Amino acid sequence: MRSGRRTLLALVAAVVALGAVASCSGDPVGDENRTVTAGPVIYPLSLRYHGIDVVADVPYGSDPLQRLDVCLPADSAPETTATPTPTAAGTAAATAAASAAVSASASAVAGAAAAGDAAGAAAAVGAAAAAGGAGATGTRPAVLMIHGGSWSHGDKATAAYRSVCKYLASEGFVTFNVDYRLAPTDPFPAGLDDVRRALDWVFRPTTLSTYDVDSGRVGVFGGSAGGNLAAMLAVTDHDSTAYAEGDRIRAVVDLSGPTNLTSRSTEADGVAASFQRKQLLYLGCRTYTNCPASTRASPEYHVTSDTAPFFIGHSTDEFIPMWESQEFAATLRKHDVPVTFVAVEGTAHSIAQLDEAMSKRVVTFLRRHLD
Repeated sequence: MRSGRRTLLALVAAVVALGAVASCSGDPVGDENRTVTAGPVIYPLSLRYHGIDVVADVPYGSDPLQRLDVCLPADSAPETTATPTPTAAGTAAATAAASAAVSASASAVAGAAAAGDAAGAAAAVGAAAAAGGAGATGTRPAVLMIHGGSWSHGDKATAAYRSVCKYLASEGFVTFNVDYRLAPTDPFPAGLDDVRRALDWVFRPTTLSTYDVDSGRVGVFGGSAGGNLAAMLAVTDHDSTAYAEGDRIRAVVDLSGPTNLTSRSTEADGVAASFQRKQLLYLGCRTYTNCPASTRASPEYHVTSDTAPFFIGHSTDEFIPMWESQEFAATLRKHDVPVTFVAVEGTAHSIAQLDEAMSKRVVTFLRRHLD
């Protein structure tokens, strides 16, 4: 079915080329900057969530920390509170049926395109897309959420992150709140490998079916160290197995994520010495000299034109320097990646920025790119 989807995508591109009118745009759609003042209350913590189920500690790997919670919107069907269990025979049958449907529809697309019939090809694309999606995906948008804690502590079940998980679910997003291995016991790239494994798990047919998730409407959200990991997932998305099979990140929310973990951190406007030590423990290095992991773990150095749109929130006077997000946003824009950059006056770090207005900005951004 994956190869059928790739064939279909190639044919869609041919149809677009057949019927398109050339145009140019100077700026990516949705690109913007703004400066705001944050309120004192983390808005998701102030709410009560009725009808939001949380499926706790679902394993996505063999390590005890490779578990996640699923926060489900209030309209979720009762069966979505189960843990996905692959059924080899059923999955094989569904895959074979979908592949056959895609092949037949793709032939119709190819024939129409070869005949120069853009309208006919477009109609065939619609039929092929419907066939390819039959039994393979759900209907709802989803967000993979990654907690902070300097890569060395923190937990998906802390009150603040659990509340944000429920808040996103209350806004209609199936939210996967993930744990990961921590430094210094498990330095980079262990945590990144874990959240990538979790994202690949989200894209599995059994997961999509169980939680009614649309594979074309998946984003990531992270704060602080979680913002770094969310950004790393996005800028290296093109290297993942899921991306090669047609599944990819569609939107990224990064709140206060460190984006440059190199020796730039040690300059006069860099991070404090105490945070430098935490970064080095995460990187598995004694110093920034001869530390290849410092570049490998920095989103700043991996952006491509394939990177998904970003929402970046960063406070003007917090302990992660403002220049990290500013320079990262500039790099994204150089690659024509749309960026919504919100500078928050004050010292609020990570999800502490999520007053009512900021929470709604995040939801608006996610809806724009996942609906």
